[in-house]
This record gives sequence, C-alpha cells and structure tokens, in this order.
Amino acid sequence: MSTLIVQDGVELGDGGWVARRAMARWAWRLFRREWRQQLLVLALVTVGVAATILGAAVATNTPIPSDVGFGSANHAVIIPGSDPHLTADFAAIRAHFGTIEVIESENLSTGTVNTAELRAQDPNGVYGRPMLSLVSGRYPVGAREVDLTQGLASTYEVYIGDTWHGDGQARRVVGLVENPQNLADEFALVAPGQLGTPTQVTVLFKATTSSIDTAQAAGFQLPRGAILQTPPTSSDSLINPSVIVLVLDTFGLLLIGLVAIAGFTVMAQRRTRALGILGSLGATDRHVRFVLMANGAVVGVVATLIGAALGSLGWFAYHPHLETSANHRIALFHLPWWLIGTAMALAIVTAIVAAQWPARASVRLPIVAALSGRPAPPIEKQLSSLRGGVLLAIGVAVTAVAGESKAHGGGQLPLVVGIVALVAGSLFLAPVAITTLADFGQRAPIAVRLALRDLSRYRARSGSALGAICISVIIAVIICVAATARFSNVLDFAGPNLPANQLIVYVGCSTDGGQCPSSPPTGAKAATLRSDVAASLGTHDVLTLDSAVNPRTTNIPASQGGNPTATLFQASAHDNNYSGPLYVATPALLDLYGINQRDIDSTTDILTARVGLAGMADIQILFGDAYSQGPGISGCPPVSCFNSPKMQTLSNLPTGTSAPNTVITEHAVHTLGLQLVATGWLFQTARTLTPVQINDARQAASRVGATIETKSSEIGLSQLTSWATAGGILLALGVLAMTVGLIRSETAGDLRILTATGASSSTRRTLTATTAGAMALLGGLLGTAVAYLACVAFFGSTLGELGHPPLADLLFILVGMPLAATIAGWSFAGREPSVLARRPLE
Repeated sequence: MSTLIVQDGVELGDGGWVARRAMARWAWRLFRREWRQQLLVLALVTVGVAATILGAAVATNTPIPSDVGFGSANHAVIIPGSDPHLTADFAAIRAHFGTIEVIESENLSTGTVNTAELRAQDPNGVYGRPMLSLVSGRYPVGAREVDLTQGLASTYEVYIGDTWHGDGQARRVVGLVENPQNLADEFALVAPGQLGTPTQVTVLFKATTSSIDTAQAAGFQLPRGAILQTPPTSSDSLINPSVIVLVLDTFGLLLIGLVAIAGFTVMAQRRTRALGILGSLGATDRHVRFVLMANGAVVGVVATLIGAALGSLGWFAYHPHLETSANHRIALFHLPWWLIGTAMALAIVTAIVAAQWPARASVRLPIVAALSGRPAPPIEKQLSSLRGGVLLAIGVAVTAVAGESKAHGGGQLPLVVGIVALVAGSLFLAPVAITTLADFGQRAPIAVRLALRDLSRYRARSGSALGAICISVIIAVIICVAATARFSNVLDFAGPNLPANQLIVYVGCSTDGGQCPSSPPTGAKAATLRSDVAASLGTHDVLTLDSAVNPRTTNIPASQGGNPTATLFQASAHDNNYSGPLYVATPALLDLYGINQRDIDSTTDILTARVGLAGMADIQILFGDAYSQGPGISGCPPVSCFNSPKMQTLSNLPTGTSAPNTVITEHAVHTLGLQLVATGWLFQTARTLTPVQINDARQAASRVGATIETKSSEIGLSQLTSWATAGGILLALGVLAMTVGLIRSETAGDLRILTATGASSSTRRTLTATTAGAMALLGGLLGTAVAYLACVAFFGSTLGELGHPPLADLLFILVGMPLAATIAGWSFAGREPSVLARRPLE
C-alpha cells in the first residue's frame, strides 16, 4: 500500500490525516498484539504514576498545618496568667480588634519528658472550634468534669466514667477529645472558667496588618509580658512538599524513561523489517516516526490510567494510617490536583519521548538495511564524550554555587539544576564507558569478549540502561554521604537516644541548659522513687547520674544567663554548638561501662565516645553566667568558663544522645570548684522494656515531680545508610535484570548459533554473567564518581563537614553489587534454547 493518497481528486502528498490515521491504527494493533512484549514499559510507567500520586498525597498532607494553634484566627496574644489585669486586657483587645476568644491553660505534669496541658476552652468558641473535636462522650460542663485526649487517658489508664486525679483534684472523665490540627497535642479539657490560676492565657482574634498599625497608632499596647503571634509563612516556595515530589517524580520518570528507551529500542529492532517494508511502499520518515511515537503514546496513556487508578486506591487505603503518623486530621480529597495532572502528563510525555529515541534511529536506517534487519549505527563516541563532559562541568559549577549559598539559607534551585546537569552528563558518558570497557576486553576469553561486544554493539539500549543504574547509585551515594556529614557533627550529636532496655529518671538539675527545680525529690523521697522504679522494672542495675554544678550561680535563672550545670560549647560556632548532657565520670559510671581508671590520664578533663571531638579547637566548658555573654564573644572568664579542656576518646562509653556519651572527669570537677548533684538514675534491664513497665515507672516518677525518658524513634547513621544502599542496589539490580533480559532476547539468534556449534552451558552462563557484572561495575563506578563530584562541589571549602567516607556502603556498591549481578547472571542462565532453527519471519 502506498501512502500517496488521492481523495476527491486532490493529491495529498504525504497522505495527510488519512495516512496518519492508518499509522495510528497500525500502532494500536501493534500494541494489542505485542502488549506482552511491552509489559516492562507498561509496568514501569504504571508504578511511576501510582507512586507519584500516592507520594504527592502523602507529602502534601503530612506537614502539620501552618495555622495550628490559631484555629480560624490569624492572630494570638499570649498573656502570662500572673497578669493582675487580665479582664482589662481582654477588653482592650476586644475594643481594637472586635470578637475575641479566650483559652486558659496551665502545665500538667505527666511524669514523662512529654508535655501536656490542662486547658479551659469553649467547645463552641468562634475561633477555637477547628482546634477541638469530640471523639466520644460529651464535653465537660461542670466544675468536676474533664475530657482527656486519647494519649493522656492511656497514660493515666482512665476511661469515660472513671475519676481522674491528674491536676490534684478529683474530676470525672466524661469524654475523649482531640485537636484535629495537631493530634500530638496532649491536654485535659475543663469547662471555661474552671482554672483558678492559669499559667498562661491565649487570646485569639482576626486582624490585618493595617488594623494592627492603626491600633498601635491609637495608643494600643500589648499587656506587659504578652507576645503577639501570627501563623508562620514560608518565603521559600522551593521548600515545598509538592515541589519536592515533583522533582523526585521527574528523576523517577527519567529513570523509567531510560529503561523504556531500551524496551522500545528492542521492539523497534524486532519490527525493523516491517518498517522497511512500510518505507518501500512509500511511507515517509515522518510516518515511520509517527508509528513508533503513536505506539509510545498508547503505552503511556494506558499505563498512566492504570497507575492513576492504583495510586488513588492506595491513597484511600493509606489515608487513615497517615492521619495517625502525621498527627493531624486530613480531608480525603485534599490533594495537589495540579501536581497529579502534571505527573500524569509527564508520564505520557516520557513514554512518547522514549519511543521517539529509537524512532529517530530507525528513520536514519536505509530501507535495504532495514529489510535485512541490521541495527542502526550508534552515536559517535567522541560526540557523546564531549556532551557528557560539558554537562558535568556545568553541573559542578552550578552545584558549587548552591553550596556557597547554603550558609544564607538559599541555593535550592541551583542545587536541583546542578544535580540534573550531573545526571544528564552521566547519561552521555554511559555509552562511552561501555565502549571503553569493550576495548579493554579484546584479549579476554571468547565468551567474555562476545558479551562485551554485544554491550557495545547494542549500546543504544545498554547505554540508557546503564544511565538508569547510574541514577540509582547516585541517589544512594548522595544519601550516604549527606547522612555521614550530618551524623559526623560531634557537637550537634544526632541519632538514637537510648537502647530499648534502658530508662532514665530525671531529678535535680537539668542537663539541657535549664535551671534546677524548686523542690527536687531528696532524701527519703528520692530513695523511695529509686526503689519503686527499680521494682517496676524488675532490675537492680541502677546507675546514679551526677552533674557538675557551679555553686556560685545556682540561684541565677537561665533567662538571665545563669546555668549551674557544666556543658561543652565550641566558641567559634554560633549554630548548634551545644554538646548535650555532660555527666560526671564517677567510679560507678566507669565501672558500668568497663573503663579502668588506670586507662585515663590523670590530667584529662573530658571523656567522650564521639570520635573527632577530642581534636576540635575552641572547645570550652561553661558552668556559669558566661551564657549571658555568649560563648567566644567576650572571652572566657575563669569564674564561669574553662578554655581548651583536655579530652580523651574512649570507645567503651555509650553513643546514645541521652546516654553519658561525654562526661567530665572528677579531676576537672575539683579543678573548677564544682559540686556534684544527682541529676537522675539510669536503669538497665536484661530485656526490652514493656509498655506496662514504662507506665509503672512514669507513675512513680509523676508522684514526686520527676520525669522519665525511654528509647525514641530516632534512627542512626548505620540504619539510614544501610537502607539507602540496599534501596539503590536493589533498584540497580532490577534495572540490570530487565536490561540483560532485553539484550539476551535480542541476541537470541546468536545464542542459537553458539548452541548449534557446540557451546556448552558454561559458555552461555559466562555470557549472561559477564553482561550483568560489567553493567553493574560500570554503573557503580560512574554513579559513585558523579555523586562525589556533586558532594565535593556542594561542600567546597567546607569539605571537612563531609566526615569520613562511608567505606562499608561504598564497598557494597562497588564490589557487592557487581558480584551479586555476576552470580545471579550465572545462576539463572545456561538453559539451552528450546528451538535451534531460525526465528520465523513475522
């Protein structure tokens, strides 16, 4: 059939819309007949769209609303409850801004480090209704009634109808409530006016900036000690969950598109003769491209619709669980529709572009060569190297600009552009790496040489697949390096706080920069508390945690710069320079962790488990009113500061952020004239603590005004890097398996010839194992190199922040991944082809 059409006596040249309709119908029939051969691309695009829709819904709805704590108001005035003129203050605010709502609250001691409030609020308040929701029962109306949040009711083990004594008064629980804007807000609700001496009063109202200015011009002043608050606004639109998801979706679709290019290339190769026949009948290059692009569009549309359906079902199923983990109520259809529409359009475009890539190669192939089934010639190696080198140079420069801007809170857009340029550069270098490896394998055994030759021969698809592997490795390595840099900050220590079998009871002076409580449990009360907690946990393994206290500043409030507890600071750092708890290295503490006193230098001031802390400069021990002057600003007064303490690193000490990982020696305590004060006790059990044990310990601590701390949900560096490495390797191996399958299916004819000429199963296994191992090795090397280029460019002059390279994770990527790919290729190959005859013409 010729595409030169005559319709109503008019010659249409290239066939016009009639020819394009015929090509589209042929593309649709091609999809219906060979959808199984395109199942890989269908599955990838489907998963990409479904993951984007679910990820967009989760990322958009996970952050707590910016107006939490304001209800439907846009201003809040926080007034101290000790203000003797509260009624006059309310009248003044109402006179200038109209309707107001008053919420009274006071702190509620629960016996844990988690805070709670006793709150008096009107359930029908004009502004506070979005902050209050009834779960079950009813709202309190009398003087002896109270509602509790679910968490607070579980903490006190009371239910509706029980009597609650949490605030020192007997109140009957009549309902369960929650703050829909913040489910982590733990409070007990009483009727308005039932708090005699509130700690603070919150006044909600609506106002504009102009009305605030007008009120101040008319003489309005906030009450003494009051604070005016407004909902926070984000000035940087790039730090937005939707934008982040869109960037991740773009990277994901780029990876999918690279694998899709390989899939469409194989399909185009299978149809080379048919396309040649089409050209011999008069079809133009535009028609040939249109056929393949129409097929890509069909695949993209079908996969996008299926992915949208699966993503929506996933969101409906996960919605209740997200509310629990995000700590606020979420509307089911509160979704970023613009992002979902953009992601679906990008998925279709990705499939079309992926199909266009082999389409361009097909039209460059002469008709005679197409009829013979020969593959299209690859792109010249020099041209690909030039493009890759230019993009890498641009990526390094732009990423360096982003690194210079990070200190000022900017650089997000240059960072994204720089990483995209680096990734694009690696894509152009992937075919060059394959060709280079094939050149090095000229003297290898015949099976290895054939495998490397096939990679180079079919690098139009192996190169795109290698680029996809590089992307997965780049993401994994960047996460590992960034996590290592974050956790290597020994002053801003991060990670898990305690093991699951330890519990700390805090009494006395705080180690976090606060002041001593007014009446800490001492003597008989402290002894009773210690024995009660030990009995509830079933352990006799108890360590007393002592802090070093400056007796000269014990009574100075922390707000005036006083702090009786010795802590570590770095004078040259003004951000995150606090070291965390600093306990005293008593003989009992050293004995618990198996540290011999003879292993400690007699002049050592600080013992630490943090590698690198001992070598840091400008370290100071602060133990007094130097806090009001700021560390390192006005010198280091001897009465409250000790400069450059001698430190010693001991691996026996624990590494938990709340455990005694850094301690001050008794030598330093005596030298600085400090005193020891019991801060609390560290209890250790043989097994993981149960919820019943934790609750019993909390109740015992709550009775005397103490608090407890147990294992938090914070993850450590090893967990984070292990997950990133495992995810990157699994993703790379998945792409590798798809690619090896495509290449082996395309070279099935060569495999038949080898088998017919006597090649053993070992030869066939070597072919597949070499293909898989070579791709994994190249992907690991190229991806790691590009990732480190990005990290080095971003950190620039502050390379020290990178810390030590994550050697274990890099070994898994550079050695473990190629080895696993080689073993898998050897294990799953070797089967003799079922038919040795020539493949029939289609």
